[in-house]
Amino acid sequence: MDADGRVKRSFGRSLRARCAAAALAAAACAPAFACPLEVIGTWRLVSATEPQPMLVTFGADGWANVVTVNGAGRPEDFDTVAQVRFQLVPRRAPKRIEFQTPRGNDLFPAGTSSWEITSYTDESFASRRSDSLAGEQSSWSRLQTHRYFLTFAAQDNVATFVMWTTLDGQKPAYEALGATKQGGAARFGRVPDELMQAFARDSKHADQAMMRIELSEAEYRRTHQVFEAWDAVLRGNELAKDDDPENQTLGLFDAALQSVNRCGLKIRTAENGTAAAPARRPADLVRAIRKINDRRHVPDKLFPFRWKPPAVDS
Repeated sequence: MDADGRVKRSFGRSLRARCAAAALAAAACAPAFACPLEVIGTWRLVSATEPQPMLVTFGADGWANVVTVNGAGRPEDFDTVAQVRFQLVPRRAPKRIEFQTPRGNDLFPAGTSSWEITSYTDESFASRRSDSLAGEQSSWSRLQTHRYFLTFAAQDNVATFVMWTTLDGQKPAYEALGATKQGGAARFGRVPDELMQAFARDSKHADQAMMRIELSEAEYRRTHQVFEAWDAVLRGNELAKDDDPENQTLGLFDAALQSVNRCGLKIRTAENGTAAAPARRPADLVRAIRKINDRRHVPDKLFPFRWKPPAVDS
């Protein structure tokens, strides 16, 4: 069964039983282990000899762009000088990056070549080119072109949802899924823009609660897969018909918490030394994780509303 099939099956058959009583516990027990390299994004060659910054942008579409920097050195000043096809091998836990290059350039020889991944973190990796006779290694560091935030939000008798926020230095972008009430009837799906905007800033209202954390680009890529999977199920009308929106929202919260804690504990769901209590309602879960992780919440005074991508030093 493929990945989409597994998602649909879990939504249709076991969502209520798995999530209604164990959303907190599942996330609390999520194992911490080294994640595979997340290569999507822009990387800079770490070199003392290159006269100009050498940048490579790996796209989700399977194309890698060799980029030069002009002007102030921000993403809008990047120029693509070469483009090659790439794939991760193996895809789920890549040990190398393979390239197909019609015409060679300074970074990629013509034809098929590869980089062996010798070490990596979320923010850097080292590689060895297949055409390197001496076995030299290159070091790459991730270039910050965006900032990302994850918000768990609740407003009593109105909505409970998970929201992904992306900053690119121009206009913030928001994406959110969860349960909303309209005229007394609850529904699970995409959250209206006015509700997302209401949680773009902290609220002092007693009926509202939110927990907002910043994600690295790699963390964002991992957690955004949760949004993509649930959104695909919604668009395919594959949600279990007999499940209620609150249980579906608990399932979404469960998946989002596990994804954000996949490579290390980022959001705690239980006090130290205590067991996690079952979540009865999504709003209870939001308030619980905010209480436990209050120091990790990003308040408005620390939120980078006017952030701009840093310039690349030439």
